[in-house]
Amino acid sequence: MNAKTFARLVADLSSEDFAKVEDAANTICSLRDANAYPLILDALQSETPLICRVMLWALRNYTIADYSQFLPFVCSADDDVREAAQVLFMEGGEAACKTLVSALSSDDLNLQYGAVETLGQMRSECAKQPLLASLSASAPEVRALAAYSLARYPDDAVTDALLSRLSDEPDVRSAALSGLKGRALSSDALLSVMPLLSDADAGVRALAVYVLDATVPDSAAEDADSRVRRAMAEVTDSAAILRKLLTDVDSSVRTAAADAAGKRGMRMDEVLIPLLSDDMPGVRRAAAAALSHAEGDAVVDALIAALSDPKPGIRAAAANSLGKIGGEKAKAALVSASQVRNPILAGIMKNALSELEKREVGQ
Repeated sequence: MNAKTFARLVADLSSEDFAKVEDAANTICSLRDANAYPLILDALQSETPLICRVMLWALRNYTIADYSQFLPFVCSADDDVREAAQVLFMEGGEAACKTLVSALSSDDLNLQYGAVETLGQMRSECAKQPLLASLSASAPEVRALAAYSLARYPDDAVTDALLSRLSDEPDVRSAALSGLKGRALSSDALLSVMPLLSDADAGVRALAVYVLDATVPDSAAEDADSRVRRAMAEVTDSAAILRKLLTDVDSSVRTAAADAAGKRGMRMDEVLIPLLSDDMPGVRRAAAAALSHAEGDAVVDALIAALSDPKPGIRAAAANSLGKIGGEKAKAALVSASQVRNPILAGIMKNALSELEKREVGQ
């Protein structure tokens, strides 16, 4: 491609005609000839984000020996430009990774952060060691980002490194705990997490609950912050704790507790039925869904009443539960409810009715 044609395409990127912009972008991004490479690099100096983004996408078609010239773009203030630069580096293999590593020793905090963010997106072994090293960076925001990025590496070395940051600043502690969620931790590791249940930062306490999971003490359900109690509702296997949290003053905690009761198949009719009249729609929906494991006239009557709830999502949840519980009363209610004018809701009612009838045949 010659310089004149390329310049016209670049000019078209600033057109008010969307079709012209799209055509120009597609043409530039499909370039592969050597003559276009220096033209792309020259256009990359533009102050227009769209032009920079298109050039970065186009560079993916070329073999790049020196990625250092593209480092400023991984910390661009423009999200789209930054994303395009990250993709360029992610596809650049070892050469790109080494360039990012070199940026970690920069005095420019934004460049450090951008390099760590991009290394985190690479999700490769070559990025792991630099990310581990970044846990010791002087800037807490860089340490926190490195901890978040290391969550995808399940090995013991990463686990130990994350555990070592639990006494760091709150954002770093939170990031380290996020990375520890879902890992099979040793008894000693769990003991090192336990003190964070008393952390001054409620977000840290909530994350500690998630990490401790089944080993978390029941006292966490008494925490003053709803985030901690909500986390407790999601991890506890204690029916007594869930019953308590179902009557929590915070609606998000009640919702989480009802969801948990449903997932665990726990019968808590006496607490869940009143929640069908809760002021918060999310609570009513979760309670209606959780009652699918119940039975008896009181439950069926309450769910039939919920078929008239003003919120379609709650009516759908009640219908699904009635379909699972079954019985002539539930069947008659679903037949009637399926006449609703809303086609989506009518379909849900009919599906619930079909589920009920299949169960009857199976019995």
